Amino acid sequence: MKKYIILLLTGFLLTTCTDMLDQTDPTGPTGDNFFQTENDLQQAVVAAYSGLSLPISLHRLNILGFEQFTDNIYNGSATGDGAFGAWSTFSYDTQNQAIQENYRGFYQLINMCNQVIIRGSEADVSDEVLTQVVAEVTFLRGYAHFMLTLIWGDVPIVTEITNDPSGFAPEVSTADEVYEQVISDLTFAEENLSSVSAQGGRVNSWTAKAMLAKVYLFGADELGNDAWYSMSESKAAEVINSSTFGLFNELSTPKENLESIFQTYNENGKEHIFTVNHYNSGGNWSDNNVASEFPMASTARQMRNNNNMWGYGWAYVYEAIGTQWDDADARKDYNLWMQDEPIIVNGDTTGYYDQTNQNRCCARANGMCLQKFWYQENSKNVNGRSTLGFPVMRYADLLLMYAEADLLSDGTISAVGLEAINEVRNRAGLEDLSSGEITIEKILEERRWELFGESKRWFDFMRKRNSMPNLFTQAAAAIVAGDTDGDDNDFAAFTPAKHWKMPYPQSAVDRNPNLVQKPAWSAGD
Repeated sequence: MKKYIILLLTGFLLTTCTDMLDQTDPTGPTGDNFFQTENDLQQAVVAAYSGLSLPISLHRLNILGFEQFTDNIYNGSATGDGAFGAWSTFSYDTQNQAIQENYRGFYQLINMCNQVIIRGSEADVSDEVLTQVVAEVTFLRGYAHFMLTLIWGDVPIVTEITNDPSGFAPEVSTADEVYEQVISDLTFAEENLSSVSAQGGRVNSWTAKAMLAKVYLFGADELGNDAWYSMSESKAAEVINSSTFGLFNELSTPKENLESIFQTYNENGKEHIFTVNHYNSGGNWSDNNVASEFPMASTARQMRNNNNMWGYGWAYVYEAIGTQWDDADARKDYNLWMQDEPIIVNGDTTGYYDQTNQNRCCARANGMCLQKFWYQENSKNVNGRSTLGFPVMRYADLLLMYAEADLLSDGTISAVGLEAINEVRNRAGLEDLSSGEITIEKILEERRWELFGESKRWFDFMRKRNSMPNLFTQAAAAIVAGDTDGDDNDFAAFTPAKHWKMPYPQSAVDRNPNLVQKPAWSAGD
C-alpha cells in the first residue's frame, strides 16, 4: 500500500473529505462528478485507508496514550509535553487535544468510507471491482465504529453523507447498537472480500474474520452476551485452520524471532493480520502526513545530542515489572531497556542505557524503558517520522483471543486452545502450560507480556470491568507494592465512572446538540 500512499497526498478525499461531525462540507470542491473511472475509485479507497494514518489518527501517535493508562508504562515527560501527557495520572479533561483528535479522526475515516460506499457506483467499473472496494471500506468503517465504542461507549453511528452539513447533528446510539452496526459491516466484508489482499496492508476476508473474532470476544465482555464467546472461538478457529497467518518463528533463537516482528522487511508478513501502514522516505521529519511517531514517542531520550538514543521518552516502564516478569521469558529482554544495557546504533555501541541519565524531567531512577520498537529504528538513530506500521492485530494476539474464547465458551480449555497459548509461549522460550494451569487470569497475563507496549492492555482491563471488577485496581496496587522509592502511584485519581470510557470532546458537544456530555464529566472536571 505504501506506493499508493504517496499518491493520496494529492488525492481528493485527503483534502476535501473532512469530519462531518465538524459540520464541514464532506463533498468538497470536487463537485459531483469525481467518481468516473476505476482509477478515481481506487484513489478514494486508498484515501480512506489514509484515514488510519493522518496526523489526527489514533494509530499514528496517540495510541500510545492508552498504554500509559495501564500497569505497564508511564509518561516520563512533563504533563504538558505531548498531547496525552496527562493520561498517565488520569488528569485529562474534556478539552484534551488527543481526545479531540481521536474522535475527529475516526469520524473523518468513516466519512471517507461512506463516500466510497454511497458514491462508488457512479464510477464506470465492473460489479466485481465495485464489490471488492466497497467491502474494503465497509471493513474500515466497521473497525472505526468498533474503536469509537471501545473508547467512548455510546456514540453516533454515521452511515450517510449529509446534504446539509450546517444542520448535521447525529443522534447517539447505544453501545449495543454500535456493536450491531460493527458486526453488520464486518460480516459484509467477510462475505464479499477476496481471500487475498489487493496489496500488502489492505484487508481481505481473513482479516474480516479475525476482526469479527475480536469484536465478538470484546462484545461478550462489554455487553454481557456470553453466547458471543463461542462465536468468537468459531471465527478465530476458521482463521487459524486456514494457515493464512503464522508466527515469525523460523530463526535460531527466541531473541532473533522476536526482534524480527517489527522490522519493515517483515511488514505485512504472515504474523501481521491488520497493520496500519505508514511511510517515511528517509528524512528525519519528512512525510509527516502519513508517517508514524509512536516508535519515536516510545523510545527513551538519553544523551540526545550525542548520537545515542533519540526519543520522546513517553514510555518508561514501572519498577515492579522488573520482578513481575519472568527472566526466562525472552520477551522481557526484547521489550525492555535495562540498566547498563549497550545502546547499539548502526552496529556500534554508542553508550549504555542509564535510567538515571534521561533527558527528560520525569523519568524515575528505578525502572526501565520500552525497547520494542527500537530494533527497526536503531540503524538511523530513530527517525522523528517512521515508516514502521502500527500492529492493530497480530497472529499471536489472535491465538490468545482464541484460547480465551475457548475457555470462556464452556469453562474449559480444549487441547486446541491449549496448543494456541503454548505456541505463543514457546516462541518466547517458555515451557508448555498444562490445561490445569489455564485460567482467565493466566491468559490475560500472557496477553500482557506478548502484547506489551502495543496498547492492548487497557482495552483488556476495560472490557473485563464487569466480570472482573477488581482486575485493574489489583494490578495498580501491585505496581505500587513493587515500588521501592514511592514514586510509581499514578493511579490514585482513577474513578470508574469517569475513566473506563472517555468523555466526549467538548468541541463535539458544542457542535452537536444531540451529543450530551456524560454525567461524570458534565461539570467540566
